[in-house]
Amino acid sequence: MLGKQIKWTIYILIVILCVSCSVEKPPLEFAPSPSIIEKALTFKLEYEQESLSRQLTQKKLNFTITEINITKIEPIILFNLPTYHLEGNYKIKLSKNTRQNTSVTNTFNLDLQRQSTGKTWRILLQSKEKNSVKYSSYLIY
Repeated sequence: MLGKQIKWTIYILIVILCVSCSVEKPPLEFAPSPSIIEKALTFKLEYEQESLSRQLTQKKLNFTITEINITKIEPIILFNLPTYHLEGNYKIKLSKNTRQNTSVTNTFNLDLQRQSTGKTWRILLQSKEKNSVKYSSYLIY
């Protein structure tokens, strides 16, 4: 009888330890605001456009993001800081010159990380190398 009680006590302690040591997700209340998401999208587009413009030796296009729709927010802990993986779509207005404007809807996939002070945000850009994934971090606000 005493052996069963000890077994059950050990099982319960193991369950409590497993639950208390699990990784906690950051709260959704601290997810980035629409203005932070817009700044991150603008940064990512300018970053990609700069690289492409150099390769094609063309001038950059002027653009304006007009609508952002978030379809998924996934809070995670990355590098011991709260990070929010966002997916959705946005409308972008491209201005090639004063007379020609084009509106396009695109999808996005962003990782935004709240810094330890809670006042600044960084965008994490993922790059895959051989067997590992690396992140580059850029301050956006």
